[in-house]
Amino acid sequence: MISLTLLLTACGGSSDSSSNPPVTTANTAPTTTVPLTPAAEPAAMTGMLEAHNQTRATVAVMPLTWSSQMSSYAQEWATHLATNNACTMQHRAAVGMNTLGVGENLYRASPTMWSDGRTEIQAITPAQVANKWASEASAYDYASNTCASGEMCGHYTQMVWKTTIEVGCGMAICPDKGQIWVCNYNPPGNYIGMKPY
Repeated sequence: MISLTLLLTACGGSSDSSSNPPVTTANTAPTTTVPLTPAAEPAAMTGMLEAHNQTRATVAVMPLTWSSQMSSYAQEWATHLATNNACTMQHRAAVGMNTLGVGENLYRASPTMWSDGRTEIQAITPAQVANKWASEASAYDYASNTCASGEMCGHYTQMVWKTTIEVGCGMAICPDKGQIWVCNYNPPGNYIGMKPY
């Protein structure tokens, strides 16, 4: 059995190829905020909010609340990527479709492939997705506000961004039985020259 998991940088995360890339690439802080839409975390996402808030607690940042609007927005994009984009990882902002101007983390998991050619959907929990993003903390240097050379840390910095108030996530199954996960953050984070906390 072979299982592979792939990650993509957080929207606003560094695409700089220098040896010590900055965490942030967005130009300015938002001038408006999408209205808050607090809701209960759905059963399909159980553990996602808790994992985010545990990560935020490690740096003494206020906990997030679950957002029905962010959740719907994330599910819409996950479904779009799974059905129209062959599950190719692509941020809304990269194609000019981030109409809400919110932050975004993406996660892609391949299917489990068996030696006899069968494929299955991996058993991945929402907490595992969030904890994978949170594990990027070890690649983040607060003093220089950069990721370690060759490493990603933009997912982590979005998770702990001090002015972000709410999160909502969605997941879709890809035609190859892989998975694509999307979380959206309101207000967004990862701004040039700003530290996450």
